[in-house]
Amino acid sequence: MKAAGSLTSPPLRILQVNSLFTGGGVDNQTLNLSTGLQALGEDVTLAVAAGSRYEARARQAGLSVEPLPAHSFLKLGLIRRCYRLIRERRIQIVHVHQGRDYWPVIVAARLARRNVRVVVTRHLMTIPRAGSKKHLLRHADVIAVSQAVEKVLRTHLQGPAERIHQIYCGADFSQFNLRRTPAAEQFRARKNWPADAVVFAVIGTFHSPLGKGQPQFLAAAALLKAKFPQARFAIVGHGEMEAELKQQIIQLGLEKVAAVYPFEDQMPVCMSAIDVLVHPTQKGEAFGLVMIEALAAGRPVVASRKDGIPECFEEGTHGLLVLPGDVPALAQAMQQLVLDPSLRERMGQSGSAHVRAKFDRQQLARQTRDLYLRLCPRQ
Repeated sequence: MKAAGSLTSPPLRILQVNSLFTGGGVDNQTLNLSTGLQALGEDVTLAVAAGSRYEARARQAGLSVEPLPAHSFLKLGLIRRCYRLIRERRIQIVHVHQGRDYWPVIVAARLARRNVRVVVTRHLMTIPRAGSKKHLLRHADVIAVSQAVEKVLRTHLQGPAERIHQIYCGADFSQFNLRRTPAAEQFRARKNWPADAVVFAVIGTFHSPLGKGQPQFLAAAALLKAKFPQARFAIVGHGEMEAELKQQIIQLGLEKVAAVYPFEDQMPVCMSAIDVLVHPTQKGEAFGLVMIEALAAGRPVVASRKDGIPECFEEGTHGLLVLPGDVPALAQAMQQLVLDPSLRERMGQSGSAHVRAKFDRQQLARQTRDLYLRLCPRQ
């Protein structure tokens, strides 16, 4: 669907591919980019896992959505489906977002024998596998979501270095309010958070063994609970560590001030309801979409000084950074924000202005489209 006042020259025909689309940073980026490109007047087809969690959201946004088949031998179903879409829709650019989809889509593009260019986005800090190290740049242009990821790619990928590009993630900030909304007040009431509570939250998956640092977050909460009874500690997400985290809450005597909650479909409301986002991850972190969303809502951030995280905000101005795994330092940073409401306010306001200027969804879309046009000029 083309936007009103669309381009006078023919729009680019773009296929975005994501065989998961079940929620999380990569899937949010796929949706943000697709809707942003559509708003610019481009012809976007989004191919995602059939029945995936975000499929309905994509359709509600007016995107042309095509379901991908379930896992098959050698991913032949994915190859066949992408091949047909490229041929039938005369696709010019195929953009892939999940590492497991890179090579099936590259194969489909080669089989289609059209003048189609392949772009992949690298959302991870991990070193590419051997096959990708040697061959990926020969078949695709690669976007790094941060300078930290770009450094990894330039160190390990072999081939033409000019095919590596750095474009930051972007978010739709239109639903994030700088001031707490009535819906957020109702959210707090449902969670039994007192009106004067300072709510710290970790928002993200908690997969073994490290999650996003949720165990360290609870350990820091245990250091703060006696001194700051108005503090509350929320873990929002899903993963196989849920039982372990709930047991840790009991062991630390945090039952009255801490809890684990499922992901919220209305994340802007959740962000408005909390007071500080905490992101104490110890794992590799390419960027931090949840952090820029929190800042957009005027919520300061306490996060690990690791990988791409420091690129998201200015330390001391929009939030605080601590060494990964340093529980006393994490507790100290959280304490600083409990004690100083005006600091929370200043950091939140300046952080919101910062991310809206630097990481808006339309900036992501424009920069990505500029890359597409360098690879495939309009006819």
